[in-house]
Amino acid sequence: MSDDKDRFLLDRRYTAALADTDDATLTSLASVLEGELRDAFARLVGLPEGAFDDAALGALVRNGYLRRKVAHDTGILLAEPCTQYSIEKLGDAAEDPTLEQLNELLPEIIEKFGLVAVQLMVIQYSRSLKGFRQLVATDERFAAKGEPVGGVLLTKDEAEQAAKREARKARKASKKK
Repeated sequence: MSDDKDRFLLDRRYTAALADTDDATLTSLASVLEGELRDAFARLVGLPEGAFDDAALGALVRNGYLRRKVAHDTGILLAEPCTQYSIEKLGDAAEDPTLEQLNELLPEIIEKFGLVAVQLMVIQYSRSLKGFRQLVATDERFAAKGEPVGGVLLTKDEAEQAAKREARKARKASKKK
């Protein structure tokens, strides 16, 4: 599968996951970011100076990633503390963990980081690592949400379309005169 298609699919999953996340959770996830990660996140979503001290941080994050169309990168950065912790815990298995290893780790990381952070981390690796693909396929908490990959099938009324074509032809004909 091409990198562009992977990015598109992941972007859709991040967009759906972030849309389902309330502002309080976005605030919690953004607040635990530290140092360079916090600075990079603030630049990514366009947070103003002092935004991390603002009571409306979650709303600022949501407005920023929507306005800048960066749901994919927002999801990755918000999950980064969970991802780094999980890599440390998995050790050598972090390169391609099995479903069993992930299921053993899940209770701990969900308790420590919250379900949304874990969901965002799972999205990141769901296209590339077998254990994460299996997790998405077997655990409802991590199943892909939203429309099917092909989107909604668009149906058109043929009579309406014919009328539009005729109106277009008439406009073109009147312009030529």
